[in-house]
Amino acid sequence: MTALAAPRGRAAIWLVAIVAAVAVAIVAVAAARSPGRTDPRRGVVRIVMKSSSGTGFFVAGPDASAYVVTAYHVVASGEPILVERLVGDATPYVEAYPEVEIAAFDSELDLAVLRLDHVGADHFTALALAPAPIKDQAIESFGFPASSLSRATGMMSKPGKVLGLVKLPAYDGGEIVREDAVDGLLISAEIEPGFSGGPTCNERGEVVGVNVTKDLVHRAQNGAVSVTAVRELLGRIKLVEVILATVQAVLARVQTEYLLLPIERRAAAPAHDFINTTDLPRLEQLIAEVHQLDHDTARDPKTMLSGQALLGVALMRLPGHPLETYTAPATRRALDDCLRRQRALSDFFGKLVPGDDDPAPVSCAALALRPMMWDLTALALQWEGKVREVSVIKVETVDAEAHQYRAQIRLSGVDHLVDVWLSTSGGRLRIDLFDNRGIPAGLAVTRSVAASAFEGTWHRSEPRTTRAAGLDVDTDETLVVSVATDSAVSVTHDLRRHMYGRVPCGGGRKLDLGLEQAFTGTLDHGSVVAFRHTDAKAIGADMGRCWRAFTYQPDQVAVFKLVDDKLLMYRTDGVAFPETAEFHR
Repeated sequence: MTALAAPRGRAAIWLVAIVAAVAVAIVAVAAARSPGRTDPRRGVVRIVMKSSSGTGFFVAGPDASAYVVTAYHVVASGEPILVERLVGDATPYVEAYPEVEIAAFDSELDLAVLRLDHVGADHFTALALAPAPIKDQAIESFGFPASSLSRATGMMSKPGKVLGLVKLPAYDGGEIVREDAVDGLLISAEIEPGFSGGPTCNERGEVVGVNVTKDLVHRAQNGAVSVTAVRELLGRIKLVEVILATVQAVLARVQTEYLLLPIERRAAAPAHDFINTTDLPRLEQLIAEVHQLDHDTARDPKTMLSGQALLGVALMRLPGHPLETYTAPATRRALDDCLRRQRALSDFFGKLVPGDDDPAPVSCAALALRPMMWDLTALALQWEGKVREVSVIKVETVDAEAHQYRAQIRLSGVDHLVDVWLSTSGGRLRIDLFDNRGIPAGLAVTRSVAASAFEGTWHRSEPRTTRAAGLDVDTDETLVVSVATDSAVSVTHDLRRHMYGRVPCGGGRKLDLGLEQAFTGTLDHGSVVAFRHTDAKAIGADMGRCWRAFTYQPDQVAVFKLVDDKLLMYRTDGVAFPETAEFHR
């Protein structure tokens, strides 16, 4: 027995030694595979906004500031951003960082880099970026899933693997604008709403992608933007040196690449390339206020103007062609069609929210967002349809922490200096639609136009065209403008129409119809606002017996504005939005 026992004892020792050696080898291999591996959870944060939430993660930036990567669609609303991170293991608590700005973004990549103000990078754990994703490698996706059952949820992770390296489409406003545009990867991890912007990491804890898309049709096939795109965006971060040449280049680009767009293309233009997106909440509020006035057709007893007419009169006093995209027929049709559908659903299903009488649901108001962006940009630059030379006189810092600046510029063809507001947003200098008081930029511009420039006789005509009921109609109008003092202006307006064909009141095949109106007003900031001074007077040989055929409603108020060598008359009967008539000397 003893002779047999000894070898068994030695075998046991050898076995233990082999197991120990294998264990050491496994540890060595693991160490070689994951040198300094950090638990990704320590670098993942929750991105919280007023109307949405998502996920992000800390990365090393170009300086000592703290940077967070997330999906652009998480922060694209322009609402204030709050970054929250969980601290501690047993009973974690939340640290919140409300002073956050967008350091860089790319809407096509659907990526954004946030910078935390007044906090250094050494306070956080930055996640390492993998050299590149590898097909079939095991991954883990992290995020803070959204829930209707709780205001805040904890962090979750979803295991999976990289199914393939693909080219993802580029989206803009939820619509595909380019196919095969973005380096991405298909992953099998079951990401959920709220995971957007969170990291997908390999076994070493390195980021291989950023969660952006959940496949709503196929299970276990979701999308992430590749880490190569993240690295590219991080490389764009730089502190913009705001100098005269920088401002001049920005304003030249805005004119040629944005403002020159025809009306039909403005609603699809990527406005965020030129405009500071933190203005969006103010813009949405402005749209709601404009929409409310635009649908108010009840006359005010004091002014005798409806909200719609009052809005038009206020706008038409401004330089250029105010709100021409918002008030364009295509935009109005889209908004009205949306509202009709909303009302039809509301009538069918009843009010979903008791007491909610908002006539402009958010889903409809969103259709006006980009048209209004273009219009306010045009207002800020006094746009009148053609590129102007820009001379930047000076640039001053208004708010260093918010990176907001005011540039005083001279535009060719404009006889006054214009203040333009700008901010560094997303790593680039962009135009602010509102000044530091929250007022649309351009509203406070003082235009100096001499009253004598309006004085004289102005004329317009519409050639003979066929109207309803087979009648041909031509129109001739004359304005006689006289100036009593530096600001008091009197205007006489004669409008004549001739009707040809089977005229409705008989007595021949031609009618001579017309009216005369008298206005008095004042010159203020380059425009004349004039109210009807006396009742309109009938003129024309056939007005006595055929006045019903003359369908023109007398104007309650008119705005007169000089643009180049033309006199523009914006006129309204006091209820409708003003129509435009263009006169020449």
